[in-house]
Amino acid sequence: MTASWGLQPAPKKTRGPRFWIALAVAVVVLILLLIAAPVVVAFLAVLALVFALVVLLIGRGRWARIPHRKAAAGVAGGALVLIVVAASLTGPSETATTPAADAAAQETPAPSAEPELASFVGEACEGDQLVMTQDGESNYCDANEGGSFVWVAAADHEKSEAAVVALASQQAADQAKAQKAAAAKAAAEAKQAARDKAAAKVKAEKAAAAKKAAAAKKAAAEKKAVEQAQAKRAAQQESARKAQAAQATRDAERKAAEKASAVRKQSYVAQPMVPQKPASTSAYYKNCTAVRAAGADPIHVGDPGYSRKLDRDGDGVGCE
Repeated sequence: MTASWGLQPAPKKTRGPRFWIALAVAVVVLILLLIAAPVVVAFLAVLALVFALVVLLIGRGRWARIPHRKAAAGVAGGALVLIVVAASLTGPSETATTPAADAAAQETPAPSAEPELASFVGEACEGDQLVMTQDGESNYCDANEGGSFVWVAAADHEKSEAAVVALASQQAADQAKAQKAAAAKAAAEAKQAARDKAAAKVKAEKAAAAKKAAAAKKAAAEKKAVEQAQAKRAAQQESARKAQAAQATRDAERKAAEKASAVRKQSYVAQPMVPQKPASTSAYYKNCTAVRAAGADPIHVGDPGYSRKLDRDGDGVGCE
């Protein structure tokens, strides 16, 4: 058993009977077309020649079903053969008709003189871009106002062309002017929009600043009102506290005085009754200061110089 290594040549494709049958049918159809319509075959051959030349230039043409340049060269050669054959087939028919045309030309009497171009002005013509020339002068096939094509003189044609050019120029100028006006309007609108936006922004900033200032002022006023209320409340509380302290002091003094008065009354009641000495008429005290200056305080009922004005509470003891 042997093994082969390396690159092996690709097996050659063998053409079967179908290929030869198809080729024979194509040849028969081509011959029939050459006989029946050589002009069509010539046209197709010209197309094939153009495709083949394109493939020869670019190297391949899958879009034309031509795989490589070698095949393109074969197609080009076949197309040239078909063009020559088709031309040879169409030549006799044209030459056959030539004698009849010559006979007709001989039978038709030649005019003595050609009509002038002016005689064709106003007559109908086939379409635009047609020109009739004679002795250096020309007639042109132009459309009239109704839309029909008629022959016109060169001067009228030039006038109409000039009018068309002028109209086109005027339209272009009008369009450019309209575009310029539209651009200016758009620029003005954009500028106005920018100004409005800036003004709105400034207004909004001012409103925000005013609102902020008003809020700050309101907050300061509220804070001041709260502080004043707190100060007033503190003052009221302090006043009430002082009033309560003063009232408590007065109550304490009153209670102490009542207690001292009660003690004096008790001590006065508990003292034994002693015969009262006749008041000396020689002692006289103007007030308790004089009594204290004389060292006679407290002064009791019956003491020299005792008087009711020195004993304001009436307990029998003065200048306590």
